[in-house]
Amino acid sequence: MNHRILFIEDNVDIRESVEEILSLHEFDVSVAENGEVGIDKAISEKPQLILCDITMPKKNGFQVLEAVRNNPQVSQTPFIFMTSCAQERDIVKGRLSGADAYITKPIQIGELLGVIQGYLS
Repeated sequence: MNHRILFIEDNVDIRESVEEILSLHEFDVSVAENGEVGIDKAISEKPQLILCDITMPKKNGFQVLEAVRNNPQVSQTPFIFMTSCAQERDIVKGRLSGADAYITKPIQIGELLGVIQGYLS
């Protein structure tokens, strides 16, 4: 059985590219186009890992993380920020917020896959 990943990203080009990359590496990928939909899918689908942008409409990545961590059904799900917020203060804030990992865009496929595998193996 393939590992199920929820990818929450508002940029359609990035969303489709990462979804394709992850699918080619035999992950079962579900996508959400904003944080609000992402929260709903996280709770209803219970993925094994959540990959989430920070800057999005409706609910940002920090609000998604807070909702996930406050829901006992998915609170232990590994949560990885993947974002263009790459300044040191952004990375520190991401780590202190409770995210398991923080990847900056533009992504390096090897880094992304390595981080994901680290949480799913």
